[in-house]
Amino acid sequence: MHKVSKAILTFIVASLLVFLSSTIMLADEGYVDLDFGNRSLSANIREAPLRAVIGEIKKEKEGIWFRIWLKGGKVSLDEKVSVQFKDLPIRNALKRILSKMNHSLIFDNHGKLLGVFLLGKPARARDRSRRRGVAPRRRTPRRAPRHHLKRK
Repeated sequence: MHKVSKAILTFIVASLLVFLSSTIMLADEGYVDLDFGNRSLSANIREAPLRAVIGEIKKEKEGIWFRIWLKGGKVSLDEKVSVQFKDLPIRNALKRILSKMNHSLIFDNHGKLLGVFLLGKPARARDRSRRRGVAPRRRTPRRAPRHHLKRK
């Protein structure tokens, strides 16, 4: 009887450890809930790495491909994403999800999403100028000196 209670106790402790470790791993992965409609997408994403979001999109919507262009190592799939919206067109939804990344969406002639190119993070200077809408600096033409203009 004593051996049976030790085995049960060992099983309970092992189960508890497995449960706690899976909860900790889920916390690292964040939360991703995607709901694809006919031509729309609803999303509830909280602190999920971009890698997990891409994986969920591929799983939910078969046939969509992702290509990552690592120019200088600027694309990080560990970048955290947090967005929440309901029933946005797929184009606008993906623009919101990938708003921190330079990206290009590829559609067919009928408007069906085929794939996504991830091109890295925007440069800081370009990112700031987009937000402020800075007008280009104007140069005024130089006037001719007055002493050269004499009446005859």
